[in-house]
Amino acid sequence: MKPKSSEKLKSNKLTNANGFLFGGQPRVKLPWYEYAWMVVLYLLGGYLWGQFLNWGNIPFDFHDWAEINAPRLAFVRDAVLKWVLPLHMPDGSALRNLTDRFMALPDVFLSPQALLFHFLEVGPFILVNTLLLYTLSMWGLLWFRRRFSLSPLVFAFLFFLYNFNGHILAHMSIGHVTWGGYFLFPWYFALLFRLLDGDRRWRWSTEMGLLLFVIFLQGSFHQFVWGLMFLGLLAIVAWRNTWLPALKALILACMFSMVRFLPPTLLLGKFDTDFYGGYRWPQFLFEALVKQVTPATSLPFMNFSSNLGYWEFDLYVGWAGVIFLAVGLFLWLRSQVQLRRFSPFLLPMAIFLFLSFRDVYLPITYIPIPLLNGERVTSRLLIVPFTLSMFFAASSLQIWINQKRIPLAAKLAGMSLLGYLIFDLTRRVYQWQVTEAFKAFPNTPVNLAIKVVANHADPPYILMLSIGAGLSLISLIVAAIFVWRENR
Repeated sequence: MKPKSSEKLKSNKLTNANGFLFGGQPRVKLPWYEYAWMVVLYLLGGYLWGQFLNWGNIPFDFHDWAEINAPRLAFVRDAVLKWVLPLHMPDGSALRNLTDRFMALPDVFLSPQALLFHFLEVGPFILVNTLLLYTLSMWGLLWFRRRFSLSPLVFAFLFFLYNFNGHILAHMSIGHVTWGGYFLFPWYFALLFRLLDGDRRWRWSTEMGLLLFVIFLQGSFHQFVWGLMFLGLLAIVAWRNTWLPALKALILACMFSMVRFLPPTLLLGKFDTDFYGGYRWPQFLFEALVKQVTPATSLPFMNFSSNLGYWEFDLYVGWAGVIFLAVGLFLWLRSQVQLRRFSPFLLPMAIFLFLSFRDVYLPITYIPIPLLNGERVTSRLLIVPFTLSMFFAASSLQIWINQKRIPLAAKLAGMSLLGYLIFDLTRRVYQWQVTEAFKAFPNTPVNLAIKVVANHADPPYILMLSIGAGLSLISLIVAAIFVWRENR
């Protein structure tokens, strides 16, 4: 039901009365001071990521930097400099000692940004690539700012919670640069909103398939799988209106990714299948939101009696973030009850939350589908509903603010809460920056100079790679034809 014109006028008056920082209303063109606010946030976020990564001067001699991702990126750089395909590494030490076939592992970085290696060494490349993905993330967040007409203050909460929560900081700190696909999640969620808004075109399915493929190319295999799973669940919940475009998107995502899917089939049965599970108890999840843990106190067996490092559980947003999310989500759920109209997102979010506990996901690993049985640390699944909840909290809070005349004391409280959130998460950035993490882990010397291309004759591998590339190319052409015919 659309609000009456008098109700709209009253809402606009209240929005205007709440002022620049709190008032949110649709605008075709933002006033200069809101543009300035977005620019300040973007520059501050970029500066924090630069500090976090020590401006590209990363000490690689520890944990997954040394064992996995720095050697892999050095290898890709050597291939780019020599203008050859990155087919075989000199040994399997950076490929979990499974093979020397680089593309036979699904979580390796093979994105077009690799061309920057012509100008950058590994450390500076990681910095530039992270800032590039962060910029795409900011662009996606601005889509939600427009959709929900978020005020500068509410958007600032969303911006810091999304970009500097414990999950992304902790994973990046210990060397999981393949978590770069996380920065593309705002675009993934934006496409889901468009689907529920009624966009059922071939263009939508193609865009979703391409986005998931691009996430895969970042080495973000896990994020790719989570994207497929969540889209599939959403299609089941809202099946009457979404199942066909969602099914097409799922098929296209897999077909576009054949160049990445087929080579790993040569290693089926050899991958590590040890299952580690997720959060043991709900209180551990709450602790992960507010518990102050540094790299020095994040090692296995130091938290939750788990043999996993704390980075697998970290969701830190601090008390200010918890207050923002709790109030916003309460308002969101209350509005759903009052309207008796529940969001299709609710059930998929609840299922992901449920699967992130203990061994709940374990039976799924017995399904003979490599995409599903590749998840061994299921606490990671929670980041999907967790980040999506940020958008719902922000939008519901903004609606509530627009309906009230906010007193000065409440405005000061809101600004103080934002100030503390920025302080708290900035402190977290400095606690987990790579130079601090380096001090906390055993030293693992790594020589990146020896990670050079060692391609050799390998017919089965080349055949799989060629077939996969062919299928990916054909799928892209077919999808482009459908989109073109649709737009004629």
